[in-house]
Order: sequence, then C-alpha cells, then structure tokens
Amino acid sequence: MAIDEIVGDSIDRAVNIEMRFRAGLPRGVTYPLYEAARKKQKKPLTWLAAKLLKDSIKPGDHVFVVTGAGTPPGLPAGETDGPPGAAAIARAIEVGLGAKPVLISEARNMPATVKATEAAGVAVVDEALFKQRRSVALAIDFPLGDAAGKKAAAALTKKFKPAAMIFIEKVGPNVKGIYHSIMGTPRTPDKIASAYHLADYAKANGIPTIGVGDGGNEIGCGVIKEAVREIQPYGKDCGCPCHGGVGTVTECDVLVFAAVSNWGAYGIAAALAGHLGNREVLHDEATELRIVHASVAGGAMDGAYSRLIPYVDGTSDRVQASLITLLHQIVENGLKEYDRGF
Repeated sequence: MAIDEIVGDSIDRAVNIEMRFRAGLPRGVTYPLYEAARKKQKKPLTWLAAKLLKDSIKPGDHVFVVTGAGTPPGLPAGETDGPPGAAAIARAIEVGLGAKPVLISEARNMPATVKATEAAGVAVVDEALFKQRRSVALAIDFPLGDAAGKKAAAALTKKFKPAAMIFIEKVGPNVKGIYHSIMGTPRTPDKIASAYHLADYAKANGIPTIGVGDGGNEIGCGVIKEAVREIQPYGKDCGCPCHGGVGTVTECDVLVFAAVSNWGAYGIAAALAGHLGNREVLHDEATELRIVHASVAGGAMDGAYSRLIPYVDGTSDRVQASLITLLHQIVENGLKEYDRGF
C-alpha cells in the first residue's frame, strides 16, 4: 500500500511553515510561491517528486544529487541549507531504491556534504570502491565557471549515465545569465559551479530531474519564473546592473518548493517512504541531529546568522529533528488502517 495525495498534501504543508526573522530575508513569500508551484504542477509536490524517483530508478542505478549554496567571503564553505537535504536524499534512494548516489558540489562545499551524508549512514568512498560496493556514495567536485561547467556536465552524464538528477538549494542563472542571492546580490560565474548545465543536459537526453528550492533563484524554479517575478521583492529587478531579477530560468521536471530547501528534501524522502510503504526510508530524529552537526563540522554556516552554529536558515537543530518527527507521523498514519471498534 502506498500513500495517497491527501498525505502528500500534508507533507507539503509541513515543509512550508515559514519561520523567517522579522527583519532580514523577505517574509510572506514562501507559501505564495509554493502555491504557484502547486497550481502549475497540479499535484502535491513532494508526492510527485517521490513518484518520479520510484518510477525512474532501479537498484544499482546512479543518481546525481547536486547541492551547495553560499560563496566566500560570507559563507566560505557553504551553508547548512543544502548538504543535510542532499544527505537525506542520498540515504533515501539508497535505502529505499537500492540506487547509488553521486554527490556533486563545489570543492569548498564538499566537506560539509560528505560529512552530512556519512552521518546519515552512507559511506562516501573513492571511485574504485564505489564501482565494487553497494550502499555507498561517490563525491565529485564540480568545477567553477560556465565553460568548465558545461564540459563537466556532458562528461559526468556520459560517464555515469544517471537515472535521475536532484538539485537541492543550487542556484541557477536568471534571464540574463547572472546568478543572484535572494536579496539581489550578483554572483560572478567564476565563483559558482554552473550546475544548470547538468539540468539542461538531462532535459536534452530524457533524464528525469527534480529541483528543490525556497526562494526562486534555485535550479528548478524556472517552472514558476513568472510567479517569482511577481512575488519576490527582487523578482522583477535584482538591483544589480543586469536588472534581470533574482529568479532562475532553469526548470526541472518536478519542482519542490519549501520554506527551507532541506525540508523539501526531507519531504521527498517522507513521500518516498510512503510510496514504498517503508518508513525506514526517512531517517529518524537522532540521525537528523547528527546530519546537521556534521554539516557544521564540515564548515557549513547557517545562512541566516552567517555563523558556524547548528541552525538552518535561522531555525535550530531541534526544529529540524521535530520536523522529522512530524513527517514520520504523517506517513505512519497515512499508511495505517485502524478500526476504532465503534
């Protein structure tokens, strides 16, 4: 038995509870952007993404898990939103589908991504051992710059022949080809991994893609680019010389929009657990705490505080663990049949 769309809607709602500071990042925009994505895609987003993974991936298949946000000097080793979500997805596809995750990020973000994944219980090994063993992951540094990114995207896809690609909190270019923070700050291509080339290559070759974002500038959010322009404060005009807005034009087959990108990834893992009828596919609360702390040990900083603390977008490690509790209950009750006896 698998969960139905009612459960998928509940998972979506759980991962879209906004908790932003009173002043700082834009407030009151995440749920309207979620609603735009929900209207466009017609079904619960986490439910759709999990179904796509279940239908596309076979045991032994390679799956690209792409993450890494933040740039020096503010976030020199990336932020805590991204690596934990990648770890959760890597674990979910390994435990639930028997697939082999290939983690992809900038070199500066890889320590946090690897440590988080290993805290989730998936060993990250070298390529020789990756070929020989099950229940392991491989980490690949993606080069900086657009030309290098285009070349790497083609080479990696041809080499590993991924059954799917999942992008978690990974910035994509706007209509002018410029990358931005959600506050309109431009990012020069020589400091960013142009991972959108992976999404473009996947689209051209019929490889399923999922994007997970929380602002509109992340790969996948091209699905709702018009809504991002209208809803995000810097959506129409980023304020930098390009004046192209912060929203990306890069689309994915399924966009999962959430209040925090990690939460969107957790929602996909929960929905996959429901589709498979196996709650173990979603990690538990103790594992979540290990994952968040491991990402910080790898150098990732909270993006809201810009400090080396076990927070994600201004929310504590306790909140992350509590969300896992909530998701487990949603899935458990969504699978359960119970006769009250009266």
